[in-house]
Amino acid sequence: MNRLKKQLLIALSSLSLISQASPLDFVLRGAGGLFIPIDTKLDLNTGFSQTLQIDADIFGFLTAGIDSFFNLSPQTSIGEKAFLYGAGLGFGGYYFPFSRLYLGTGLAGGVYQAKTTANQEQKSTSNLYWRSYLEAGYRFTPELTLSLGSSYSRFLLEENSEKAITIFAGARYSKSIGKGGSSSILTTLDQDTPAFPVFMKAYRNNPLASLKIKNNEGAEIKNVHVSFRAGKYTASTFESTVIPRISKHSTEEISLYADFSKNVLSFVENGKIAGEIILDYEFLGKKLHSVQNAIIPLYNSNAFVWIDTMALSSFISPDTPEILEFAKYVAGIARNSFLTGMNRNLQVAAAMTEALVLSGVSYSKEKLTPYTEFHLSTEVDDIQYPLQTLNMSGGDYDDLGILLASCLESVGVPTGYLPLDDDFIVLVATGLSASGAENNFADTSSLLIDDENVYFGISMKDLGKGFAVARESAADKIKAVLEDENAAVEYTNVQSAWTIYEPCAYSENGAHYEKPVAADITDNLKFAIEDYIDTDLKEVLSRALKSGDSNRIGLVYVKMGRYSDAKTEFMKSSTTKSLNNLANVYMLEKNYNQAASTYRKVLFKDPENVAAKRGLENVSEKLWKK
Repeated sequence: MNRLKKQLLIALSSLSLISQASPLDFVLRGAGGLFIPIDTKLDLNTGFSQTLQIDADIFGFLTAGIDSFFNLSPQTSIGEKAFLYGAGLGFGGYYFPFSRLYLGTGLAGGVYQAKTTANQEQKSTSNLYWRSYLEAGYRFTPELTLSLGSSYSRFLLEENSEKAITIFAGARYSKSIGKGGSSSILTTLDQDTPAFPVFMKAYRNNPLASLKIKNNEGAEIKNVHVSFRAGKYTASTFESTVIPRISKHSTEEISLYADFSKNVLSFVENGKIAGEIILDYEFLGKKLHSVQNAIIPLYNSNAFVWIDTMALSSFISPDTPEILEFAKYVAGIARNSFLTGMNRNLQVAAAMTEALVLSGVSYSKEKLTPYTEFHLSTEVDDIQYPLQTLNMSGGDYDDLGILLASCLESVGVPTGYLPLDDDFIVLVATGLSASGAENNFADTSSLLIDDENVYFGISMKDLGKGFAVARESAADKIKAVLEDENAAVEYTNVQSAWTIYEPCAYSENGAHYEKPVAADITDNLKFAIEDYIDTDLKEVLSRALKSGDSNRIGLVYVKMGRYSDAKTEFMKSSTTKSLNNLANVYMLEKNYNQAASTYRKVLFKDPENVAAKRGLENVSEKLWKK
C-alpha cells in the first residue's frame, strides 16, 4: 500500500511540473450530490458526496489532473457518521454540440480512506478506488458551466469491493493560467513579399498580408475586430475589418492592413519588425481580447519594384520640409522676373530647373541598379528620395525626375512623368486647354495632351544642360513616342497617382546642400524665358499675324512682354474683348487712371460685362490706396 501511495505522489508531482513548464488553460470542477451505496461492505448508508477536480485543458476537448472527493453518510447499524475521502488522478473529455450545451465524461482513480464505527469500535480502511461519470450542463459564460450528472464508483477492499452511484449537481470553471495561456483563436499570416517602407501610407488601403483566423472556441464568435500594431513602427492600432461571425472550428481569411509611421524609413537595409494582431470579439455574450505575435519582413526604405509605374509617385513628396524650403526660395526669387502674360507654370519650371543645375545637381548613373535596366524589370530597384538626391547633388534619371517633380508640386505646379528606355521625362502641366496650346507653343505635336491638361516635358538626361535644352530634348522624344504606332505611351499624372500611392515625406532633419545665389537664378531664368520666346512665341506670333486678328496678335505680344505693341494691336479694335485686354495692359503698367477709363468704355457698351466690372473694382481699390 505504501508503494502505491508513493507512485501516486510521483504521478501528481509530474503533472504539476508539466503544468508549470508551459502555459495551459486550467479547469476547476466541483460537484455535490447524493451518495447511494449499492453494496454495504463498509456498513454505509445513503449520504452526501463532494468532489473537486483541478485539470489541465488539453487540445480543447481533453482534461487531465487531480481528483479528490469527500463522502459523509450515516452508518446503517448505529446511526453514527462515517467518512470516506480520497485523492488521485482524473482524465476526461468534453464537447459542446451547441453554443451553450455541455457534455462531459471522465474516469478517475487513486487512494481512498474510510473511517467507520462498528459495535462502538472505530475502523479505518484504505485502498484504491476508481469511478466514472457522465454529465450534461449549460454554459452561462465562456468560463462558467453548471451541470447535472451521475457517477459510478468502486472502492476496493481486501477481499471484495464497495459499489456506489452518485447523483450530483456541479459547476465547471475554466481559466488561462500563466503567461499567454493557450489561445482559442489561431491566426496564420501569409505575406507574399516584404513590405515597402515608401508605401507606408498605402498599406492603410492596400493589403499588407493575408490573415487566416481559426475559431477554436466551443461556439461561434461574433463581431470580430481585427487590428494590427507594431510599436513605434506604426502610427496607430489600425483596424483591418470586422467579421460579423465565425462559426465553431471555421476559418476566415481576410486582408490585413497597417498604419505605418515614419520610423519604417529608418531601415537602410532589409529587416523585420515585431508586430501584434489584435482580436476583439464576443463569445457567448462576453467581450474577449486576444493579442498574437506577427513578424513582418520589411525592405529597406529605398526599395521599389517597377510593377506599377504609378507607384513611383510615392517618392514625389511636396511636404518634405527641406524640399518645400528650397522650392519656395527659388519661386520667391523667380517671381520678380516673371512676365505676367506668359504661362506661369512654364516660368516656374524654368526657374526650378535652372536652380537645381546651379545647386550642382547632375546625372550620376546608379551602378548597382541602373535606371535603364531596372525600370524594365521586376527586380528590386533602389530609388532616392528627393532630399537624398538634393543632398548628394545627383542621382539616376528617375531620381532627378522625382526631385524636380517634388519641387514643382511644392509650389503648386502639377506634374507627371513619362519613363522612356533611355530617359525619364518630367511632365509639367500648363493649365491650358487643348485649344489654347497652339497659342503658347510652336509645335503642339511635341506636347502630351489629354482630356484634363496640356503637358510639356523636361528631359532628365539633359537636365544638366539647362531648361532650354532639356525642354527641347523632351519635346523631340515625346513627339517620337506619339508618332510611333507601336509605342505604348504610359505616363503618370502624379496627383491622380497620389489617390492610391500617397506621397512619402522622407526627411533627414537637415539639409546639406547650398542654395544657389539669387542673382544667378534670375540670370538663368531670363535666358530660359528668352529662349522660349525665340523658339515658340515668335512662331505663335507669326501665326497670329497671318490671321490678321489684332486681339489675338495683342495677346501674343502680352505673353512676350511687349506691352506697347500689345496696346497698339488692341486699339485697332473697338470690341469689348479688345478693350478689356487693353485695360488689363494698363493695369500691368500701373497706369490705373487709363485702365479705369478703358473699363468704363467697356461697361458703356456692355453694362453687364463681368470682366470689366471686376477690373474696375480692382483698379478703384488701387486708386483709393494711392
